[in-house]
Amino acid sequence: MVVNKKRIVLSNKIYPLFAGLSGDLIFYIAINTLFLTEVKHLSALEISSLTTISLFVMIILNPLVMKIINKIGALKSVKVGVLLLFLGAFLITFSSSYLGILIGSILYESYSYFKKMDTVILRRNLAFLKEEDKYLQIESKYTLIYAVVTMFTAFISGFLFNLNPYLPMIGCLTFCLISIFLSNFLYEVKTFNKVIKKDKRKVKLAHLIYLILLLFALCYSIIDLGQNNSKLFIQYKLDSFLSLEAVSIYLTIVVSISRIVRVIANYFFISIYDKYKSKILSIIGYSLLFSFVLILIGNFIPFKILGIVLMSIGFCVFLAVRDPFDNYIKELLLNNTNPNDHEIMINKLNFTRKIGKLIISSLITLILLKDSLTYVMVFLLGLSFFSLVIIYEIYKILKKKKYA
Repeated sequence: MVVNKKRIVLSNKIYPLFAGLSGDLIFYIAINTLFLTEVKHLSALEISSLTTISLFVMIILNPLVMKIINKIGALKSVKVGVLLLFLGAFLITFSSSYLGILIGSILYESYSYFKKMDTVILRRNLAFLKEEDKYLQIESKYTLIYAVVTMFTAFISGFLFNLNPYLPMIGCLTFCLISIFLSNFLYEVKTFNKVIKKDKRKVKLAHLIYLILLLFALCYSIIDLGQNNSKLFIQYKLDSFLSLEAVSIYLTIVVSISRIVRVIANYFFISIYDKYKSKILSIIGYSLLFSFVLILIGNFIPFKILGIVLMSIGFCVFLAVRDPFDNYIKELLLNNTNPNDHEIMINKLNFTRKIGKLIISSLITLILLKDSLTYVMVFLLGLSFFSLVIIYEIYKILKKKKYA
């Protein structure tokens, strides 16, 4: 097997930039609620249903998607992923019907299945160079780049939206095209399956992996749906006493501050991780609990400005813990599984995330049929309590077996 070492090194250097720019729909994530409500005229229920239906479709198609990934390999899967991201953004931007936006949302959900294989590429390249210990550092560098880019776009997205609501989406499509270009510089080390002896810790290891997947499905859904719904929650509260132009500016300020918090959290994550190791999960769990408490208190306080400040702080916490949680869980999962199974495990991680998000978003949709977003926040607060139980179980295994 001929391996181009220079291309491996170049690929590892390009990876943080590529992953940072293709990590999501840049620009759109800053103004998605405004764009869907004010431009596409969708209700909170319709926005929630977009997520629910898209997730359901992709869960049904997961076996087919996995077959395609196994057939074409990790590198081609990544290229397919960024292409799907562009097509999804295009439909969301220019479709005038709910169906068109829904198809765009489905393509957007499908992109992550394919694009997440870039993690496998990085891990294999580092294993070939015998630099596996650099994995978490490079992943954190990518999330730092992503945080800086989204911080910058958050600063200007509201102003662009006021000039023309389609300008942020044009910027979004531009970033998608840049990601497609950068994907050509990635390089994948081809590996071959080897016969692996059975691990004497197989039962306990399986239990640990099960808990990791369950925690990721639950906490990622809480973070993602909590972030989206709390932003909409803040928007509705601002709508009660401000004009549309003022709401877009204030919402932009809140989102921008949250992006700064995200940059700071990514920058200091490695230092915090080195100090606390497996305890990092507990810190994240209690942070989520704290964020929902602040959001609910802010909503009920009669002083509107103080309420917005408290809700905004709660919203910022989601951004602070999102990337560290994602990076640590992937590190924990890959460190405790067979390297030959990494593609399968990353797919399982992504699949369980979709399952968790589908179940929770479906329940949120049902809540919104009869009640307001306040009840959604209470529901997510309850799930945050439950996540602490799983975190405690994982921590006991990591402490006892030193799997961290």
